[in-house]
Amino acid sequence: MSNELESDEISPAVRARLQECYEYGNRKMTQGDFDYATEMFSQCVTADPGNIMYLQAFILNLHRKYNDNKKGSSMMFIKGAGIKRAVNSALGKGKWTDVIKNGVEMLKLNPWDTATLMAMGKACLELGHNIVGLAYYKHAVEANPNDVETNRTSAKALAEIDEFDHAISCWNRVLKVKPNDEEARKTIGDLMVEKTIRKGKYDSSLEDKSVKGRTEKLESKIQYEEQVKLSPEEEFEKKLRKEPENEEIYLDYYDYYFQANQIKKAEDVLIRLLKVVDTPRNQMKLLECQRHRLLDDVTKIKNDYEATDKPEIKEKLKPLFFKRKEELEKKTEELYHKRVAETPGNAGYRYDLGQMYLQQKKFKEAITQFQAAKSDISLLGDCLLALGQCFQQIKQYKLAMTHYAQAAETIQDDGETKKKTLLLAAKLAFGLKDYEQADFYASKLAGIDFSYKDVGELLDKIANVRQN
Repeated sequence: MSNELESDEISPAVRARLQECYEYGNRKMTQGDFDYATEMFSQCVTADPGNIMYLQAFILNLHRKYNDNKKGSSMMFIKGAGIKRAVNSALGKGKWTDVIKNGVEMLKLNPWDTATLMAMGKACLELGHNIVGLAYYKHAVEANPNDVETNRTSAKALAEIDEFDHAISCWNRVLKVKPNDEEARKTIGDLMVEKTIRKGKYDSSLEDKSVKGRTEKLESKIQYEEQVKLSPEEEFEKKLRKEPENEEIYLDYYDYYFQANQIKKAEDVLIRLLKVVDTPRNQMKLLECQRHRLLDDVTKIKNDYEATDKPEIKEKLKPLFFKRKEELEKKTEELYHKRVAETPGNAGYRYDLGQMYLQQKKFKEAITQFQAAKSDISLLGDCLLALGQCFQQIKQYKLAMTHYAQAAETIQDDGETKKKTLLLAAKLAFGLKDYEQADFYASKLAGIDFSYKDVGELLDKIANVRQN
């Protein structure tokens, strides 16, 4: 492994910020705002590449963003070439943190890109992040399970960190495609020998005679051993037979299925758990899981509707879409109310409930939630913007303008939220005939992004009025 050191230990302040990004990204993912969630999770993975939670959320969100199409963005071939070169260059020079940084950008275009996943896996292993490195290789193999070179490369990397079972599984997939592959056959035997020695079953001094004499027999058992391994479902049931009321067993398998995007199985586990341990926390987990399933259904139906040109299929999908959408809205409302009722001090839950009220045009109820949520500094800018919108809707224009102004000052980056704030402030000021303020906010927005919506037209209107 390389001697390259990580740049700096992650400070408590940075770690806290990353955790906020992670939590905010999860909220956006549950709302179906996959692009925003991608940016949140990208920051987490880049800054803390050894955190398995961040990686799994990053990959899961991208799979949902691309509706598990296994190929990613249609712009991948246009935008991806330069990023791939950057990944390969960093890989060749052993600049592992640069591999992670550029790899994240590549996966944002195609989370099934096996070369990038393996490059990031190697980088993590070199940096000492073995668990995350193993996860990258696992994702690479899952993306293309029958690709010989993916399995061959993954097997060699996994063997280096003594992950013998995973390495053997990769070599077996090579043999499945190329039954006469001598390297695969020989390496499987060698790994079995090494695994046996590590377990202390044989003395290494006997390697030349006793161990090597058993290699052929061990190799012949591999396929059988692979077949008799218990599935996750079988393991789950086996553990429950021993400890039927162990809450942690249920939660472990819930997490496993949820991270694997097997949402229905995760939901079934929680339903069984509630019969054993019925707590508000587990009830909320079930509601979250059900909401995820409905969100996935709505996204899939929408994509299927847009992908077909057949009127008869569209006619079938349209009522199904609205039915699932209504179910999603009801489940979301149930979940958000329960969250706030159980943990009233959680600003993020308050903000989500406020956004739901805003969409339902329950502006006074929304104001209450946003005012409570703005105590969280990471949500302050978003809350101020939302409060401005609510006050404008109930015709409290002075309050609305004050909140837009505060939001514009609070939001530091020049992203979508800042641009939306400036446009709303400019339009409200124009409507209130405060043309100086309207010009100030519209000009500020134009300086960031002149093509944003109708800001150019708005500037012309302001200029015409001020000239007259």
